[in-house]
Amino acid sequence: MMKIYNIILLAIAVCIGGVVFFFACKFAYESKLSTLKHKAKGTFIEAVNHEVKKRKVDGPLVFTFPDISNIKTAELPDSVSFTDSIGTYKLKLDKEKHYNNITTDTGIRSLHSIIFREHPIQPDSLNIIWKEYLNESGISMESVLCISAVDRFGNVTSTPTSYSEWCKFSNLMFTVYIGYACEMKVMAYLNYSVWNIIYWEIILGLLIYIVYLYMIYKFNLFIRGKINSMRKREVVEKPIIKIVKEMSDTSSIRSYKLHEDFIFHADQKVIEFNGQQKNLQTQPNQLLELFLKMEKTGYVLRNSDISGNLWPDGSATNDRIHKAVARLRSNIKELDPSIDIKKCVDGYQLVL
Repeated sequence: MMKIYNIILLAIAVCIGGVVFFFACKFAYESKLSTLKHKAKGTFIEAVNHEVKKRKVDGPLVFTFPDISNIKTAELPDSVSFTDSIGTYKLKLDKEKHYNNITTDTGIRSLHSIIFREHPIQPDSLNIIWKEYLNESGISMESVLCISAVDRFGNVTSTPTSYSEWCKFSNLMFTVYIGYACEMKVMAYLNYSVWNIIYWEIILGLLIYIVYLYMIYKFNLFIRGKINSMRKREVVEKPIIKIVKEMSDTSSIRSYKLHEDFIFHADQKVIEFNGQQKNLQTQPNQLLELFLKMEKTGYVLRNSDISGNLWPDGSATNDRIHKAVARLRSNIKELDPSIDIKKCVDGYQLVL
């Protein structure tokens, strides 16, 4: 019974600790991933700023993150006009691209459109610059950029950096647009995993989890010690025959001390030796109590005594009696080999 209790308690502790550990890691992962995406986007904007400066173009080059609340409340024009060597033309503005542009400054957007239309961004070149800024910010991960440019006629040209097997949708950090109308769509990827984002949190969480299970184990031992201590107080430190006489037949507590450190809790069907416990089935439990009531005869039970108590319906056989005694002997010797049950004339004797 105690073993089953321990297994159930351990299973409950493991489940509760596992659930807490999972949600703690999930929260830490989502929080750090959000921070990573924010830093990655910030370093990418710095890389674009660096790329613009390489063109040696004069003008305001300070970028700002899109303020979605302000942008959405502002009135968005239907189109924007451009003049180049071909002439003047209008391009329809896309709201989604507009809201996800890397800057809210209309002048800088126009500057981006002119510069990068004449001198398109090379993904590999921009990716190298982005990696430098990533490293400076403490992010040492592989990076990939995929840039899609749309011309005035709606034709799309996609140019990715060198192909990488790890590059997939789950590694997408952000998607931004550069310029006005014919915007360039940039999809940025980082080679990250749950482990390299929250490995310290996982290690710390596992250590806390182990300590938690250890504390549950120690607490269980403490409680069991208290219970055993209370049970020992209930055991009368007198010869067995006197314990039997002092205990009334209606008492719910029947504990027998066979010798030092060996206690038989008849009411709980448990034998205990040096802190170790073993549950007894009903028949061995009843048989052991019968033996202990026979102190005057030297703890000897006749076959008729055993059969009359264990099989009152008269179905007892010598083989059944022998097996019942053997089962009890085996249970006792698992805890204390010094106690034995020997065959004698027309019965058995408990040797303490």
